[in-house]
Amino acid sequence: MALISIIIGLLIDRAFRHIHDLRELSWFEFFTRKTTTWLGAYNGVLQLLTVLCLPVLVIAGIQFLLSDLLFDLLYMMFGIIVFTYSLGPACLSSDIEYYLDARRLGDEDEALHYAGALTERAASTSPDQQTSDVTRAILYVANERIFAVIFWFVIIGPVGAILYRLATSISKQDDINERIKPAAILFQGVLTWVPARMLALGYALTGHFDGAMQAYKNRPYESDIALENYDVLVNTGMGALRDHEITDEISGIISARNLILRSILIWIAVLALLTLGGWFG
Repeated sequence: MALISIIIGLLIDRAFRHIHDLRELSWFEFFTRKTTTWLGAYNGVLQLLTVLCLPVLVIAGIQFLLSDLLFDLLYMMFGIIVFTYSLGPACLSSDIEYYLDARRLGDEDEALHYAGALTERAASTSPDQQTSDVTRAILYVANERIFAVIFWFVIIGPVGAILYRLATSISKQDDINERIKPAAILFQGVLTWVPARMLALGYALTGHFDGAMQAYKNRPYESDIALENYDVLVNTGMGALRDHEITDEISGIISARNLILRSILIWIAVLALLTLGGWFG
């Protein structure tokens, strides 16, 4: 069921490019602000648990009630909805294509907009620096937007996917108090640790293996788990791209996009084999 839900969810994410308008989290951001204001005197861990508790318990309750009903068909439909909602917030493939189209057409303003969406910060106006930043960014955000959601969906179902999405949302909010944000960044980093290394392994297996392994071993030491996750994905990904052929200024982005696609597909193939093994075992 998890495999079918993931495949359908990814197809919906790819086919309906404006679906991110339906999965915005303004309601959760409002809920977070109100709850943290009310709990202002308490420590960040307690605030984080309180904010996450209600929506996660609602999803967990529905997940439990729908299991084993109508041969799990209702559970699968619910899983598809929650998984698709938890991806993003925007379709990564679409954002990359929009950026590439803008660069090909010479539309610098549009390219700057989508570069900022991919890097999640103000993008450089220098074309070379901008494409370098975007290449590195997509190697990281592929995990945040897609793979980590898949990982937690497989591990604990719809509740895992929504938990990761909500934790990531809190870690990126700028208008919340200084107590909860460090706790959210740490928690999101912990949730990201395993899937980040699995995706990095995918980069190595589907790209230049020796280059990826060397880059992984030579990456700088980081005591911050969030920065460590970033370095693992970006350094390993760039190492895996070591032999890609540079034909123009955006070829690195195209190669990184293809590397990400191959890496995610190889793990979906592993999940498919495990699923088939469970069916026929």
